[in-house]
Amino acid sequence: MTDFFVRGAISNVFTVWDDQGRFDADGQCNLLDYLHDAGSISTYFVRSGMGQMYAYEYEDVKQMAVTACTHMAGKAPVLVGATGIWDKNYDRRPNSDLFLKQAVELSQFAEQQGAAGVVHTMPEALLPNEGESHADLVVRYFDRISEAVTIPIWLYQPPGMQKAYGLDMALAERREEIPRVAARKVSTTDAQYIYNLCYAMVPRGFKYIAGSECAFLTALYAGASACIGQGCTLNPVTIEAIQDLYEAGDQQGALEAQRSTNYLVEAGVSTVEWFKRYITERGYPVSTTARDMGKNPYVGSPAPLTQEQYESFKEIFEAELLKFDTVPPQR
Repeated sequence: MTDFFVRGAISNVFTVWDDQGRFDADGQCNLLDYLHDAGSISTYFVRSGMGQMYAYEYEDVKQMAVTACTHMAGKAPVLVGATGIWDKNYDRRPNSDLFLKQAVELSQFAEQQGAAGVVHTMPEALLPNEGESHADLVVRYFDRISEAVTIPIWLYQPPGMQKAYGLDMALAERREEIPRVAARKVSTTDAQYIYNLCYAMVPRGFKYIAGSECAFLTALYAGASACIGQGCTLNPVTIEAIQDLYEAGDQQGALEAQRSTNYLVEAGVSTVEWFKRYITERGYPVSTTARDMGKNPYVGSPAPLTQEQYESFKEIFEAELLKFDTVPPQR
């Protein structure tokens, strides 16, 4: 039931904070401009995992939704992460009523701003009621979100999520209980899990979104529609090439594009900081500030990027993109 283009590289847009750690709308627009000018991106997902989604406060989500939806209007569809506010500390779960209230309000706000869809992580911030299974909780949560909006809802299974909240084949078979849920992003490189999920999901109308660019070709063989990963922001042209070549029947070409994608992941270091420094150098100035995530047991802060590391990956990055006749934009 997705009513917008779902294919290839969906950018997990990095969030721009100013030097004081506040949301920076002007910087965010510069980053979005770079991504749009670079091309090969089908859809933009804001408040993503790589965008420090667990560092957001309530008003930050609204500011990001307004900024992204307004700036990208008429250019490309925007997905907004609309889960309630939580820092992923399992010892400090939020009030369940407040969390669900925020999720509903943020979803409705995103729709009002023109978002093409909303993305919700599996509700591991919540605990099941007495006598309720985790699968029942998941269905109840997404049924409530479905009642609140008319746009598609995407499920997001981030890395490190507690297994009990994950999408298994039995939960996928309850598709009819959450009809507005249109797609599912799963961050895994486990081929067996990917095939099992696609087997259960795709025939029931779910779009399967590969959550790791390193497994995109594997996921395409299983029936995936698109990919969301850091490479979809840094090097979307290689992601697009994987799908184009696969669909054209060029297996060797698709493998080579997948290998190039994997190499950029393997060679990368402090990805978000590197990218922000790089696009600033290309004429799209943004702050490299990241919010302190030290309290978060899941997302730690990477080590500071050295100049040597920056220059080394820059050389690798530009050389790989040249293989696809691509030069990063400059303004």
